[in-house]
Amino acid sequence: MLNRRHLRIKVFQAIYSYLRGAKNDLGVGERELLKSIDRIHELFVLHVSVFTQLQSFASKRVEERKNKKLPSEEDLNPNLRFVDNEVLNALTNSMPLQKKVEEYKISWTNNSDIIQKLFKSIEESDTYQKYMASLDFDIEIQKNFLIKIYREFIADNEILQDLFQDRSIHWTDDHYFVCGYLVKYLKGYQSRFFENFRVPELFKDIEDDLDFIKTLYRQTLINNSSYQDIIMDKAKNWEADRIAVVDFIFMKMAVCELIKISSVPIKVTLNEYIELSKTYSTPKSRVFINGILDKIVPDLKQKGEIKKVGRGLVN
Repeated sequence: MLNRRHLRIKVFQAIYSYLRGAKNDLGVGERELLKSIDRIHELFVLHVSVFTQLQSFASKRVEERKNKKLPSEEDLNPNLRFVDNEVLNALTNSMPLQKKVEEYKISWTNNSDIIQKLFKSIEESDTYQKYMASLDFDIEIQKNFLIKIYREFIADNEILQDLFQDRSIHWTDDHYFVCGYLVKYLKGYQSRFFENFRVPELFKDIEDDLDFIKTLYRQTLINNSSYQDIIMDKAKNWEADRIAVVDFIFMKMAVCELIKISSVPIKVTLNEYIELSKTYSTPKSRVFINGILDKIVPDLKQKGEIKKVGRGLVN
């Protein structure tokens, strides 16, 4: 589920917090870093649970209307395209998902009104009306419908975001990653998954990814001063206090990857931090970081400090 870029972002945030004085204990900072990463999975399950709640609400409403004292023809023979959506049913019946909901103590009992209002907004939309009136009902149409209502009504819903942030203020930076991944998750559904539609694992390779996180976090901070010296040696026309804090952190993390993480190719490291600077630093940072790191790499190679193995051999 998590890619290395997002892991780098989480490590960057933890290092920034540490260096700005919010954390003064390396071990405590590392534990909080790992906890913040683990909670991304909780946010993903929260988003998915919105779908199961919508399906549950719609199903109950169908039954309530059938049991009215004077039901109409529409009440007795309702359009079931929403409640019969195969992907919705796969999510609702997913035991792995339900286990995660229980594990994270996710409950909508006190927020059923939010689901009710959300369903009403969806029901009144053109997207819903077209889907319910369509003559075709293949799996691609069902998936595309859920993706559309997710993008239109759920992903950026302010009420839901406020509700989620009450559980964790750290989810703001993870929001768009989770949204993008959930769309990918829905697109990947196939009918053969129905009986056991699984929640994706947080890590692709938990041992390798945890080693990457811990090494990058700890070694960047442990070697903070020496990495700063390496950077300043190539930034001779700059005073240290003139370099943006974020740029410094990205360059130190890059130097750490070059020296301490043998499995990551040099080009991948350089490209990743240049890309991150576009989002988290100044418009000119990309060029500055690229220029400094380009000067650092040959020196580290000459000193024998860069030792790559496996995938890391690919430059």
